[in-house]
Amino acid sequence: MKRSLASAILAVAAIAPCGAWAQQAPAPEPVLHMTIDPPRVVVGQPTTLRIDVLAPNYTTSPPELPGFQVRNAVTRQLQSVNLSEQRDGTSYAGVRFEFAIYPQEPGAFAISDQKVKVKYAAEPPAVREELLSLPRVSFDAFIPDAAADLNPYLAASRLRIEQSVQRSSEQLKVGDSVTRSVTIQAEETPAMLLPPVTFPDVDGLAVYPAQPALQDKTEGRTDALTATRTDSATYILQRPGDYALPAIDVRWWNAGEGRVETAHLDAVTLQVAANPTVQQAGASAPKARFNWATIVDLVADHWLFALLATIVIAGLIWVAPRAVRGIAAYRRRRRQTYLQSEAFAFSRLRHALRHRDAKAAYFTLLDWLPHVGATTPDHTVEAFKVAAGDPVLDREIDAMEAELFASQRDTARSSRRQLLHRVSAARRRLRPQAGRSSNMRLPQQLNPVGPSSVTAHGGRKPAR
Repeated sequence: MKRSLASAILAVAAIAPCGAWAQQAPAPEPVLHMTIDPPRVVVGQPTTLRIDVLAPNYTTSPPELPGFQVRNAVTRQLQSVNLSEQRDGTSYAGVRFEFAIYPQEPGAFAISDQKVKVKYAAEPPAVREELLSLPRVSFDAFIPDAAADLNPYLAASRLRIEQSVQRSSEQLKVGDSVTRSVTIQAEETPAMLLPPVTFPDVDGLAVYPAQPALQDKTEGRTDALTATRTDSATYILQRPGDYALPAIDVRWWNAGEGRVETAHLDAVTLQVAANPTVQQAGASAPKARFNWATIVDLVADHWLFALLATIVIAGLIWVAPRAVRGIAAYRRRRRQTYLQSEAFAFSRLRHALRHRDAKAAYFTLLDWLPHVGATTPDHTVEAFKVAAGDPVLDREIDAMEAELFASQRDTARSSRRQLLHRVSAARRRLRPQAGRSSNMRLPQQLNPVGPSSVTAHGGRKPAR
């Protein structure tokens, strides 16, 4: 009996530590992986940022990721993929996120100080929320030596250029119009990185360029990006004759073949005939006739006035160049100062919002943020939202970011008018205000406050 009791005590003593260890075993936690590939990429070509977020059991809502906006780079979110796997007997479920990042200039780029919010069923149905810090990743961008002389620089895996010409009539004559449109289509580069096409002046023709049209299109299954930019200009035919709209060459770096190529468009020839209607209108205008004898008699009768006028004109001719140069330099300085000012940056943002251009509005917002002041030292959208402290502003910016960068378009689009109103209110609060009262105060010695024994006029009354 005593031997059986001792055996039972030893068995309990052996099992007790195991039970205590089982109770202290750590609960499974979310798993986070982050990579970027390739780590070195040609300027204008994408590198892929991949983020795997896994949580024990299952997530109760999609993980909340930052926008991954990188300075001097364009970020585009790709499709997401659901993940599931087993780890030490525990089921994990999550999502793989991918972002394509297109650097716009050579140099080193880094993504750091970012966090992901995960909500998962730690012990179903209990829900736990974790804030995971993303590891720092970096990549380098470079311009190949063979493409160093490209100006403007353009890189793509494939590029095509075409043009169309619309004439107001088959037989062109003075007063008619011709519209030339040039379309550049490139793969694996955003439309905003495609260079503009310039339409040079042609003597005898008046040229009026139009606003460019930009479009990004992605293939649903492969996330392949195709960008299109269309520039156009209308020529008004002013004089009869034979004309040629110049040929257009676009030099670009073929990232797939690793060489510089040239996309070419032929010149456009125009034969413009005279227009009798326009000629009759021009002939009806009165022509000035000069009578030199009358001019000589007029100068002889008023020779003193003519001499004084000649002296004044000579003086103006001598002084005018320096005055004109000074005025021009002053205007250039004022113009340059304005172009670098907060007012100009905000006017571009306001213009984009009023024209309901979400892409232009978002990137002009990024350009305006460095002018806001010390309240947003890192000049990011998140810092601006924190400094503004306006929930409605946060919701409108989030809606615009979702509209631009989300893989699935949200039906709740942002209100450009509401966003402009909220940004304007935040601007009035956040712009640094220069002190006025201390700078406007005159020195004390100019306005003595004590009594004076001598009046300002020495005891005598001023003359009336």
